[in-house]
Amino acid sequence: MRRLVAGDEIFARRAIHRLKSETPGVIKEKLRVGHLEHFLRCDRNYLLVAIINEEPVGFVLAYRLMRVDRKQDMMLFYEVVVDEQYRMQGVGSELIGLLRQICREERIMKMWVSTNRSNAAAMELYSSTGGIENVEGDEISFTFIPPF
Repeated sequence: MRRLVAGDEIFARRAIHRLKSETPGVIKEKLRVGHLEHFLRCDRNYLLVAIINEEPVGFVLAYRLMRVDRKQDMMLFYEVVVDEQYRMQGVGSELIGLLRQICREERIMKMWVSTNRSNAAAMELYSSTGGIENVEGDEISFTFIPPF
């Protein structure tokens, strides 16, 4: 598992193409290496990838956000995607664990992710990795509070 950075654009493109099967082909075709270079160069963007036998099998996408009311940043954990054949094997948990470790090391005040109550797999994953459920209608937000 590792965080992709500038220079990893080709691998990032391969990971996204392989793992985001629901992404329309038009968007995949427009996913240019130059765009990915720009994305990966920004130190506030996090693309963490799980790799088995040199193939991407999962990723977490997150964004470090500045706050207006304090110096400590927060982390928007945007999505986790794991290849179907590697699900239920700890890949998603390890990716979230790596993101939590980054939050701990960078003194992030909190991390959160949103999902829907009907997404049972996400509900279980976020809960089992330390997320605290905040309920508002069908949309669920899990907040991760230090220590990470």
